[in-house]
Amino acid sequence: MSSSFRFSGYRKALLPAALSLAMLTVSAHAADTWVSTNTHASMQKSATANVSTLVMTGHPTIEASQIMPLEASKPLHVTLSLNLRNTDQLQTLLHGLNQPGGASYHKYLTPEQFKAQYAPTDAQVQVVVAHLQKFGFKNISVAPNNTLVSADGTSLSANAAFNTSMKTFSFKGKQHFANDADVMVPQALGGIVGSVLGLQDVNKPHVMSHHVTPDMVGTMATGSQVGHQPTDFPKIYDVGSTANASNTTVGIITWGDMTQTIADLKTFTTNAGLSTVNTLTVAGGTGTLANDGDDGEWALDSQDITAVSGGVKQLIFYAAINGDSQDSGLTDATITAAYNKAVTANVAKVINVSLGEDETAANNSGTQAADDKVFVQAAAQGQTFSIAAGDAGVYQWSSDPTEGAPGYVANSSGTVEISLTHYGVSEPATSPNVVAVGGTTLSTTGTTTWAGETVWNEGLAEIDPQGLNNNGVPDDNERLWATGGGVSLFETAPAWQTTALGSSVTKRQVPDLAFDAASSTGAIIVANGQTGQQYGGTSLASPIFVGIWARIESANNNTLGLPTQNMYANFTKDTTPLHDVTSGNNGYNGNGYNAGTGFDNTTGWGSLDISKFSAYVTKYWGGGSSGSTGGTPTANFSDITSGLTATFTDSSTDSGGTISTHAWTFGDGSTSTATSPSHTYSAAGTYSVTETVTDSVSGKTSAKTVSVTVSSGGTPTQILVNTGFETGTASPWTLSSGVLCSTSSSSSSYCGSGETSHAGTWFAWLDGYGASHTDTVSQSVAIPSGKTTATLQYYLHIDSTKSTAADTLTVQVLNSSGTVLKTLSTFTSLNTNTGYAVETANLAAYIGQTVTIKFTGKETSSSGNTDFTLDDVSLTVQ
Repeated sequence: MSSSFRFSGYRKALLPAALSLAMLTVSAHAADTWVSTNTHASMQKSATANVSTLVMTGHPTIEASQIMPLEASKPLHVTLSLNLRNTDQLQTLLHGLNQPGGASYHKYLTPEQFKAQYAPTDAQVQVVVAHLQKFGFKNISVAPNNTLVSADGTSLSANAAFNTSMKTFSFKGKQHFANDADVMVPQALGGIVGSVLGLQDVNKPHVMSHHVTPDMVGTMATGSQVGHQPTDFPKIYDVGSTANASNTTVGIITWGDMTQTIADLKTFTTNAGLSTVNTLTVAGGTGTLANDGDDGEWALDSQDITAVSGGVKQLIFYAAINGDSQDSGLTDATITAAYNKAVTANVAKVINVSLGEDETAANNSGTQAADDKVFVQAAAQGQTFSIAAGDAGVYQWSSDPTEGAPGYVANSSGTVEISLTHYGVSEPATSPNVVAVGGTTLSTTGTTTWAGETVWNEGLAEIDPQGLNNNGVPDDNERLWATGGGVSLFETAPAWQTTALGSSVTKRQVPDLAFDAASSTGAIIVANGQTGQQYGGTSLASPIFVGIWARIESANNNTLGLPTQNMYANFTKDTTPLHDVTSGNNGYNGNGYNAGTGFDNTTGWGSLDISKFSAYVTKYWGGGSSGSTGGTPTANFSDITSGLTATFTDSSTDSGGTISTHAWTFGDGSTSTATSPSHTYSAAGTYSVTETVTDSVSGKTSAKTVSVTVSSGGTPTQILVNTGFETGTASPWTLSSGVLCSTSSSSSSYCGSGETSHAGTWFAWLDGYGASHTDTVSQSVAIPSGKTTATLQYYLHIDSTKSTAADTLTVQVLNSSGTVLKTLSTFTSLNTNTGYAVETANLAAYIGQTVTIKFTGKETSSSGNTDFTLDDVSLTVQ
């Protein structure tokens, strides 16, 4: 058909050739309008040499000859972090949640409330999903809070979808991939998409633990400091009569398979005489959780949290997808998704993160911005993330040229290779909505009486003298082992920190607190099936705080939430519960930050006396209450079923209070504590489902029970043909002349720049002539017998210049004789929308029949025109 265009409000009026060419040029420019995201180029070409530099602090270089285009078919798993709404109001809310005596004090949001008020809208998400579909991404999933959209694609699809360029290269003995151009999205998505994660695997969080091997002990252990059983720490930090954390669920962010970790935890609790821990592993996304052969980090986290807390209600491992034993599937995308999994579940009140990376790299990749959105929701829900501040002192940015370990300072000869006055900090500890925990070197009388603490700084040590991480080849370069701490380059200081520390503080200062981290005074745990393994690092310090805070939360009905705002406000006037650390620094050869009286950038406010801190919370924070005796909850939920799967949506309320827990029983012996779970039954039948909700303060409960019927129904099957018109031909659709359109200006079916497809390049464009006209689109289909559901779905976009309902689009079902069986929907020229809207209709009544699905667009001759554009029509049966 002839090329035709919308012009002066009218479509399909043929234009002169010169004007057609001009319009094509304008259309092409419009299609090429891209805007930047928070994800920038991970590597950049140098202007002065035949090399590229990696965009991270230190700017390591890669020879241009070693850089090749990433194979087009290389699979990539990406996660798009979407921007929040109403962010100013959100900050006001956070302040009120933690302001004692205020009307909103500790009135935390549920995930559903956060989504409704601050998360991206469903319409915004659908635009992003359509963009990914257009460029061939598959397995697209949207997080329950609408903030993350994950998908599987290839290097080719990523290049096209994000207007970037993917490269591969060897770095520190391993093959890596990264984008060498900023990541962009079409202008229409510019206000929606914040970051695109998963486009590089050079920079990603690493663990913060320090395993003491026999050849290190003589070098690093100093004075009379001794290693400690995890059960020593509650006594050292004066637990006194503080109750255990049996009412509080704690989470740990991990990666990979947790089988060995849980086995080690059981061995530890048995040997220590502690109760067996109720554990659960939750995958952070879709993919493989593989055993990478070293569970030392997660063993350290879980055993010290268990010991310091005295036992928790449940310990949940939120495990990031790592892909295989080499962690080749581990990226910033999978770690952020694991954080978000813990937040959307809203079950764990305190979550430990013993991971971190160079802040500059995290900011450049968009990871920092994405993580901040997760942590701000956690704070709004009353969850506390505790983050290890880092083990490389102020040299978190400096990366070992052999193995990539942080804190690299000197070569194997001891010659300093970096600028000792160039400082950096670790992300995500710099987030303003987490507790950043640094490290100390602990002194005790005996093994259980606190005697003093200094800044943890063990000086330089060979990175891998036994070659444990390098196939047996020793790495004799030297790195610094010391607590992280300093000033963020990118995160604005929260108001509560500036108020406490002074107006000159404009950037986030870390850490907030500090606990034992020295390898010489570290924890003696069970790791990889072996007892007596001694570990240090801020991966010990953070779990110590998590265990303490879980006790305090448990004693206060889990109502305290993120404590930093109140800690800073109170610690400036009353230091009763603090062990102030005043000696030491966290750099090398006199560099770094120095400890001093009060807050400093080595250990924050210092460590805590548990017993005194518990009384302190009661005194200043009202014991976690807002003066309320709690509320009266009312359980309520709805459900939908598809085959054997039932999806439940909670709508419970709490008059005068906040719901703290949801407990579900599904009638087949299975249970859940999620807010709005899904459950797949093993057999068809009718089941009694009960949800019980509990008020966070009063402890009052309410339950609702309904009967849910599921059927085997088989696998959902889509039975229409050429659903998106992507074959470029009408068949087997029957279409009016001029209805089949392509967005490609080189196609003979190009219909102009006025309308676009929902996905792909083809769509159906009905009417739009500004004259009396009728267009139709129809397809005959046999709906097979034996099915229980039949659902029609289509995407529809309506443009109109008319102010009346003069023009219409009807959606009908006809029998084989052409008789209308039912008009499913009628749309008019008043039903305009800014993008495609998804519509559905129930066709279960026609199972076992051959019917025709017909769309009829009728345009009147009145002034103006109406365009009905249709795409991605499907009919799914089950």
